[in-house]
Amino acid sequence: MTSFDLRARRTLFWGLMRAQIITLVIVAILSTVLADATAGLFAAWGSAISLIAYAWGGYQVWLHPGNIKPDRMAGAAIRGEAGKVLIMLALFGLTFAEVRLSREFRNVTVLLLGFLLTQIVGWIQVMRLDRRLGAERDGQDD
Repeated sequence: MTSFDLRARRTLFWGLMRAQIITLVIVAILSTVLADATAGLFAAWGSAISLIAYAWGGYQVWLHPGNIKPDRMAGAAIRGEAGKVLIMLALFGLTFAEVRLSREFRNVTVLLLGFLLTQIVGWIQVMRLDRRLGAERDGQDD
């Protein structure tokens, strides 16, 4: 593996984490200011569910040292995606089962809004970084 590949993998992972953490903070602050502290906590928790799941998936695909080998990449991607889905389902399930306030319409709405905004920002950031890194890679081959 070239140093560019390793640098690109790290850039993708940490760029995604940075974008999702910033989104978490912004969504939590806006929800707190526009509604109240409970809404801010639910927005932050919804964002954190996305962040935790993407941290697992991103680590499996981009940073795990054993998964960098070409013969393990496909399995790493499957494990990363499956783990991401299971983590999201488990955290949503535990939240709705154990936190009584999470079943109120307003709190569910804020929780899901925080989750969706963080997901969308993550997708956009990965596409943006992937496009930029692809352009750098093409430029190095000339």
